Amino acid sequence: MNNWQRWVQAPNTTFFRRALFQVHLWLGIAIGLYILVISVSGSAIVLRPQFSQWFIHSAVDSESGNPLTGAMLEARVNEVYSDFVVTNVVPPTRPGRAVYVVLERNGKESTRYFDHYTGLDLGSTFPWQVQSVEWLTRFHDDLLMDRSVGQKVNAIGGMLFLLMVFSGIFIWWQGRRRWADGLQIKRTSMHGFNWQLHSFLGFWSLLLMFIWGLTAIYFGFPQPFDFIIDALDSDLEDFERPDAWLRFLINLHFGRFRGSWPWLPYLWILLGLIPAAMFITGFILWYKRVLKRYL
Repeated sequence: MNNWQRWVQAPNTTFFRRALFQVHLWLGIAIGLYILVISVSGSAIVLRPQFSQWFIHSAVDSESGNPLTGAMLEARVNEVYSDFVVTNVVPPTRPGRAVYVVLERNGKESTRYFDHYTGLDLGSTFPWQVQSVEWLTRFHDDLLMDRSVGQKVNAIGGMLFLLMVFSGIFIWWQGRRRWADGLQIKRTSMHGFNWQLHSFLGFWSLLLMFIWGLTAIYFGFPQPFDFIIDALDSDLEDFERPDAWLRFLINLHFGRFRGSWPWLPYLWILLGLIPAAMFITGFILWYKRVLKRYL
């Protein structure tokens, strides 16, 4: 039986498969926690636009009466925010928007939205819920580092992640007789639930994980992608670049969806947790097979 036949029939007996398994295993140990936090933070910020809509109340009902203006507006603002020093009152530039108020207390500045029709406070312009999502966004995008440095670190993480993905798909192959084992989860399987879940998620999310890893590389090192796009552009004077495919992949990376499917972002939150689930199931498998022996 030659090497190809061994790979088709019994890949576990080949040196290539054993070597890839070690690569996959040690990469998982080395960057597993990184993948976990990037996966969780990425899922958390999918609803970033919705958080702004939910918690920043800057809209007012412009048909509810006559708005406060001039001295009356300033007097009402000072009354509502009597515990603060009002340093600036910025009227809205278009109908339906609230007044922007800048406050100061104990040397600390804060900003609020004020309804000049009802004379009521509408809340902070940057509430803690939105602050939390923005912090997670910075953590996910650049690991709270300088933006260019953080994106390059994430790009290297994306390369290692893709190496895990490609080594994992080779490991997934169990031979011609057992190839379907990794496609579904069955009670009658000879493998445990964690093994089945790890293989199942890895196979069916292969394309998504490839997109996440590839776009992470693009954010840190865009030059090779720009070179390819320029090479595909036959007319450099038309100011149009054939980069629609790249923008589509970026939208998929962040879960930016527009249209009549409001449930898609929530689905993307679950899909974004797949790498985290892969790390957890992989760690359990490694613990049971290897680490538990030494404890």
